[in-house]
Amino acid sequence: MNEIILINSDVYVGLNSLDDQSIDIAVTSPPYWNQRDYGFEGQIGNELSYQEYIAKLTVIFNVLKNKLKSNGVFFLNIGDKYLSKYGKSPLAFIPFKLAYEMVKNGWYLNDILIWYKPNHMPSSIKNRFTNSYEPVFALSPSKENIFNDYKNCSISYTSILKVNLQPTPYKHVAVYPEKLVKSLFGFFNPYQQFSVLDPFAGSGTTLKAIIDYFQYYKAYMIECNKSYINIIRERCNLTDNYIIKEYKYEPFTYNLSCLNPTENEQISLFTKYTDYVGQNKKSGIIKITNSKRDFLPLLQKFLDKSIMSQLNMNALCFIGSREYDLDLILQATKLNEKGWVIRNLLIVQENNTWFPLFMIVDDNKSVNYVFQFKNLNLKSKSDYNRNWSNTDFIGYPVYDNLSKNKRKGIVISILEYYDNLFPKYVVVEWEAGKLTKEFIIQDQDSIDSNLIFNLDNPISVNEIVEYISLDKEVNENNLYNTKKRKSILKEYNGKFKDIPRKNWGASPGARSSIEDEYFSLQRLYNVNQKLVSDYLNHKRIERGYSKNEFSKLFPHSYKHTIGHWLRKDFGGSIPTPEDWDLISSILDIDQKFTKYVCASALKLQTVKHSNFKMPDDFIDKSFLKNLKKLFQ
Repeated sequence: MNEIILINSDVYVGLNSLDDQSIDIAVTSPPYWNQRDYGFEGQIGNELSYQEYIAKLTVIFNVLKNKLKSNGVFFLNIGDKYLSKYGKSPLAFIPFKLAYEMVKNGWYLNDILIWYKPNHMPSSIKNRFTNSYEPVFALSPSKENIFNDYKNCSISYTSILKVNLQPTPYKHVAVYPEKLVKSLFGFFNPYQQFSVLDPFAGSGTTLKAIIDYFQYYKAYMIECNKSYINIIRERCNLTDNYIIKEYKYEPFTYNLSCLNPTENEQISLFTKYTDYVGQNKKSGIIKITNSKRDFLPLLQKFLDKSIMSQLNMNALCFIGSREYDLDLILQATKLNEKGWVIRNLLIVQENNTWFPLFMIVDDNKSVNYVFQFKNLNLKSKSDYNRNWSNTDFIGYPVYDNLSKNKRKGIVISILEYYDNLFPKYVVVEWEAGKLTKEFIIQDQDSIDSNLIFNLDNPISVNEIVEYISLDKEVNENNLYNTKKRKSILKEYNGKFKDIPRKNWGASPGARSSIEDEYFSLQRLYNVNQKLVSDYLNHKRIERGYSKNEFSKLFPHSYKHTIGHWLRKDFGGSIPTPEDWDLISSILDIDQKFTKYVCASALKLQTVKHSNFKMPDDFIDKSFLKNLKKLFQ
């Protein structure tokens, strides 16, 4: 007879309540680090550092290892995270570092499966590949296990699982799909009896897959949040055919020393160079070895920076190995500590298996790297053909975050339209009743294409096509067709209503459902900060001011701000329009340059598609020939 045991407790206590060597198969996807807030004491995932997160899970999974039978298997699905950093953000490699610690603690790693998500969430990041996969580690207490029995005997075995994300009506926002779990169960005989465990049961995806796949089973589901226990009962149609056990939370200890907690990748030092683009240096390289033995010397050239004699500072580098193991991946992660940033771990599919390809860039503050994703010509799956005539923009909020004094406004009149009936010029009524005429940006690329710089003197703007003057004052008596002001605020009652923003994930649906569209006031042009810095330094030197003398011409509150205007690295900043007026009273500023820096316009903030699709970080080997286009 089948048995279902729901254990309502924290994972550590719940695991310790089980008998040793009683579980055949464990499957789980624990809360990812710094990704969700589940709202209960002792939750996993909200630790201050990812090292502490790994340390906790290492202890928890050591307990789980004792509960597995000697030939049992544990499928661990876990996602990665980008570390917040000044400049270029590195990939943390949390899943692989956790797996490494588990192997050190006696786990045997049978294989690293790749779950590729064909319908993955799109990304707004434009200088790296979009995350489209997650690893699934197949771990066991010993090499002799039921997973390897299948793997070694199957002629159709593949380490790549292509499974779509699954929509769910439940208010648990971190659900992996049932089909993924069933794909893992596919390694086993559905008519053989197994005891199956999910230590982070969530909304019951694993249990639903157990019931659907296995004929005979004993299922253990551990879940701390009582509301999720109720979801599991509803989702799996449990009436009186289950047992529920409850245990109180008990804290446990874990050791951080083995993980070097003093390491702080988020504030690691940048390497300084003086050259930006050197003669006869490469703007990118692609090197893939056939063996780990050949890969490690290549990796060493990056670790000791000797490769820099061949590369520009803005180079884009791809290095990988067809032969790999967990150790090779961990060796490569040291690049994040040695003057480089790993922006992507690309998964390259080759037949029924895969190999890692690391996308790395120089860790410097002086120059950004080249990532010409549009050269790949990957068109979006669907065009954004919105019928703008169906949208009444009167009453849309406007937020000015460009000026020092933040202000709010509302669109009260539309003066002119583009050919597709998207507004081109509008009148905005700001707080205190001030009216301004504002130009609306529809295509930023077309705006910037009208900038012409003097190549003989880069700090001079030769021509700017004027969309609108700096003077935007509007006389209300001259307004025509002014419609009645109205609000577009709407009441939302969908599934994300009471869920904190942190728990929305990357869902465009969540954002578009809850957040209203609005206009933001921003610079008309994509102003080049380095160009502005060069211009200000040129004008400063022209007047005979040192940096210190120049700083003393401003109020004391500008003491630290001015230094950021004059620097050309990631710490540089562009003066606000108000600050530019102050600068203009001190230096002889060209009016064209003022228009370049200070001209502003509105831009609609909404969830929309891009014309060009960002490439996925899961690629077929046939795609490798296209990588060079990214830095050409």
